[in-house]
Amino acid sequence: MNDEKNLKFKETFNLAFQNHKKKNFLLAEELYKKVLIINPKHFETIYLLGSLSVQTKDYNKGKDYYIKALSIKPDDPSTFYNLGVVCANIGELKEAKTYYEQAIIFRDNHANTYNNLGLVFLKLGQYSKAVSCYERAVIIEPNHADALNNLGVVFKQLGELSKAKNYFEKALLLNSTNESFNSNYGELLISLNQHKKGLEYISKGYGFINFTQKNFEII
Repeated sequence: MNDEKNLKFKETFNLAFQNHKKKNFLLAEELYKKVLIINPKHFETIYLLGSLSVQTKDYNKGKDYYIKALSIKPDDPSTFYNLGVVCANIGELKEAKTYYEQAIIFRDNHANTYNNLGLVFLKLGQYSKAVSCYERAVIIEPNHADALNNLGVVFKQLGELSKAKNYFEKALLLNSTNESFNSNYGELLISLNQHKKGLEYISKGYGFINFTQKNFEII
């Protein structure tokens, strides 16, 4: 790539990324595609087109871009993680599990990956594996409120209400305004016959049990 072409490449990519951050998605996508005309195998551009597609709820297109990104950089944990998020969102749970597990192979200290993998295991009915994943997320990141909330939900489903209460309270200490956390804690209090207090918390939330998943990453 000559100097002039390289300069145009960098300017176009930077402009695309700036518009992406500003959520000017149509312009960003157009510019990213111009970058790929210059360099069809530019990993960052393909990856970011995947992220842009997910942001605009086109999960299948996002999945295609991430798979293409892996063909260029097959050991990238963020791409595996994002593929897990995409597959979980479109109900492909076994694929999501595989991608999250691949992400962990290349980056085993990422709390969000364990949290999301825990949710997949839960949906597959593998409760002990779900608990192990959430506990691992909390070991890595003790203030991971989503994983603490999810532990509360699992233990409530397993009938271990004192453990569930403990985890819900820890999650709420970290984020007292989270609607899911409030709703989950309220439902638990009602099951403990603390109806008035439970309804107060439910009124701050959605009014039903909620697991929480961390979203995709933009590099």
